[in-house]
Amino acid sequence: MKNNKYIFGFCFVALLTLIGYSSCSSSNSDSDTDSETDTSEDGDYLISESLFNSTSLLSIETVTATLEDGTSAECFQLTFSSNPVENGPYCPETIEDIGGLGIYDGDTNPGFQVMKAELFNAMEADGYDIIDDEGNINIDDFVSGAVDADLSYCLEAAPDNELELTFLIPATPKLASSNNDIDTIELVGVSLDGVPINGDPPSVANPGREVAGNIPSLDPCGGHHDPAGYYHWHFIPESMNQVLDANGITDVSCTLIEQVTDTKLIGFAKDGFPIYAYAVEPDDLDDCGGRTAETTEFPEGTYHYVASNTDAPNVPKCLKGVAANNSFTYN
Repeated sequence: MKNNKYIFGFCFVALLTLIGYSSCSSSNSDSDTDSETDTSEDGDYLISESLFNSTSLLSIETVTATLEDGTSAECFQLTFSSNPVENGPYCPETIEDIGGLGIYDGDTNPGFQVMKAELFNAMEADGYDIIDDEGNINIDDFVSGAVDADLSYCLEAAPDNELELTFLIPATPKLASSNNDIDTIELVGVSLDGVPINGDPPSVANPGREVAGNIPSLDPCGGHHDPAGYYHWHFIPESMNQVLDANGITDVSCTLIEQVTDTKLIGFAKDGFPIYAYAVEPDDLDDCGGRTAETTEFPEGTYHYVASNTDAPNVPKCLKGVAANNSFTYN
């Protein structure tokens, strides 16, 4: 369970001036993490302990860490308990049932859709043996034992509630020389509850096999468990129902996460900039889905990313800042 089975960035000077933050003081460093200091909320930092869920936040401290551009900077090291949110449903048990959500990239009926008969019949039409003779869906929870290499499975990893998740995030965001385009399942950031936020989920994966392939399941709020056991998002759930409406999905809805009615801070990207959900998506977003504006938490204004209300997934497609090396770990 501990091994991850999913083989898991105008002018910048002008933007920097507009945002009002200077880059991290930097120097070359041979180590990823150096001296630790006491937790502090002093200074003009975007991140503060009071913004996070105190139930799942285990510790917050500042450390010196190496960034992806080779410089070092002061970063917040945040550690959370795993699985702080309710979740499910995922894979349906039979062809007659309705489960969560999936993104299918096969030839027949591809796209973002509900896990129900249309999806699994399309997979069968494309040669994936995922329905047995009694109409049951093959499900792999990663703990029940060996699977048949000739069959395809709906993936529904089981939770591990004993894990601790640690994030390294620059205390003062530093703009990169170019955008960081987010890859499939790449870490985007962390929610205020401590849930990792990732890029696009994988679709059917069948490396080295001509027929068998597996499709990961998402719950109706856009999250699921990694095979290692921790829950993570592939969507910003606070605007999930708008995404479902925009994509014509009516069979399921996100009922476990309160939907945004105005604007809401939902977390921080791994480069240190905030991520917000808006009930009405602004029309002045940049190429990474970001903008500089005043918010409740930052009344003087700050640059932040905005979750899409239509795209599936709706997380930022790129980041403007420089992240830390090893920005996410778990144990």
